[in-house]
Parts: sequence; structure tokens; C-alpha cells
Amino acid sequence: MNWHVRKFHFIAPFYQLFFKFQTWNYSMIIEQNLHKTGILRDDTLLDIGSGTGAFAKSWERSGLKVLATDAAPGMIKQCRKNGLDCIELDLNQGLPFSENEFQVVSAAYLAHGLPLDQREFLYKESARVAEKAVIFHDFSKKTNPVISAIENMEGSHYREFIGSAPGEMKPFFTTVEVIGVNKWHNWYVCHP
Repeated sequence: MNWHVRKFHFIAPFYQLFFKFQTWNYSMIIEQNLHKTGILRDDTLLDIGSGTGAFAKSWERSGLKVLATDAAPGMIKQCRKNGLDCIELDLNQGLPFSENEFQVVSAAYLAHGLPLDQREFLYKESARVAEKAVIFHDFSKKTNPVISAIENMEGSHYREFIGSAPGEMKPFFTTVEVIGVNKWHNWYVCHP
């Protein structure tokens, strides 16, 4: 288990404390923006890097058929406790699914945590297994000193990501649309 996965394995119980609030917040965002994406309420969805499953659970509550994934055993345990079908998946090994196996692929706060080469692999693999759309819920270009400090402590690639998204996504998708869901966050809606 690499240091990044190990870190999230151990902090899973702490992240679980925010599950209800996150699910409520994501559900509101989905309800406000779903009609802008072409996603239907009975589509199949693969959620990558699900953590405790808040984003995946919100999609499920909106009617989608969801499969959650994470690399950290502690997060998988919390995700399953939250009623989701969740499998262990190391993104670095590729997605073990066929082309267009899911209508939608999603990931919340995953891309900014990866170095560029791993983000590019995420984009490539997501485009391969998604039939309709890939949605990355992540940070916008607007910097926030508190978020910046937290992300720096986590060792993420926050500043690099906000400086280069959505441009870095465009080579992997036919279109990339940015939907501002609030002041600090965007949906990057990508079409394979």
C-alpha cells in the first residue's frame, strides 16, 4: 500500500464524520445541475476514488445505478457501511472494465490529488469506460488560502491542477464543459 493510500486508509473514520453533510451538499448540486449534463436518472455510473461514498451515494439517491471504487481499505469499509456497492481498485493498474461499460464515470476531489501523469491516465481510462459523460467534481481556478493550506498538508497537486484544468483534460475528450457549482468548485463535464 503506497503512502497516499495508507494515509486515506487511516483517516477514513475522520472523513466519515462529514458523510451526511457531504451527501446533502452533493445531492443539492446534482439536482441543480443534472439537466445540464445529458445524464439520465437510470444511467449506470462508476465512481472512482469514492472515499466514504458521499458523491456516489448522492448519485444513487438521484436514481443512477452506482458502483463505487477506492484503493484505501478503510474508505472501502466506510463506503460499504454507507450502503454502497464498493470494490477495491488501484487506478494505477487501469480500470478493469470494458469500453463504454458505464454510461457515466464520476470522481469527486480525485484529480487535484494526483500528479499530472496520473491525472492524464485517469482522463484516458475514464474516457475509455464511459459511454456518455465523465464528471469531475473538483476545485475551480479561484484560489482559497484555507484550501491551499489543507491541500499542501495533504501533499496534493492542487495549485498545479487549478492552473491547468480544464485544458489538460481536452486531449482526452471530444468536449469539456465547465459548470461552476459554487464559488470554489466546478463540475468538469467531459464527453468521450
